[in-house]
Amino acid sequence: MPETLCFDMYGTLCDTSSVTSTLADELDAPDALVAELDATWRAKQLQYSYQSALMEEYRPFWEVTGDALAYALDQWGVDADGATRERILAAYEHLDPYPDAIETLTRLSEAGHTVTVLSNGNPEMLETLADNAGLAPHLDDVISADEVSTFKPNPAVYENAAARTDTPIDRCRLVSGNAWDVAGAGTAGMRTAWVNRANDPFEEIGVGPSLEVTGLAGVADELA
Repeated sequence: MPETLCFDMYGTLCDTSSVTSTLADELDAPDALVAELDATWRAKQLQYSYQSALMEEYRPFWEVTGDALAYALDQWGVDADGATRERILAAYEHLDPYPDAIETLTRLSEAGHTVTVLSNGNPEMLETLADNAGLAPHLDDVISADEVSTFKPNPAVYENAAARTDTPIDRCRLVSGNAWDVAGAGTAGMRTAWVNRANDPFEEIGVGPSLEVTGLAGVADELA
């Protein structure tokens, strides 16, 4: 039976590590430092989203991402003026889609599934990225955690997606490359598909994946 498939954007449809080219260009930094900055930026982006949710001090994901960038630059002792930081931050609007993203969305849509994005990104971030990455024509909807003023893995985010698409939550499936996201969606009652590109162990907390694949195309192989 057709499902409502809710794809995570960052780290699932689009590669967050593609910001490294912007970091290298803007900062003229060696590869090793760029890699450390990228890793710290992404880790703090996620940490700050968790903290905001737990403290009930919601801020749009664009602001969270900017704060995380500021921390990463400070952590690694890199000076960057305001204009440079804005150009680096804008890289999140131009992330590279994974090579199998568009084909996967197309195959699943043609198989009768409803294909959406469900992401922590605020609507402006998601819509701009979907357009720039060429994903927008292949999506039925873009759903943001901003609609419930909190972040994944809060159950309210997944429940809102089911309500928005008028689908029972157990007929929705989150597709994510982030194990913590899969654990959260499963705990909220969604089916899940974990895109485990790095062959990582799954989280010790939360419900395990309904389906595990090594790339996006594997989701279409299983469900199309």
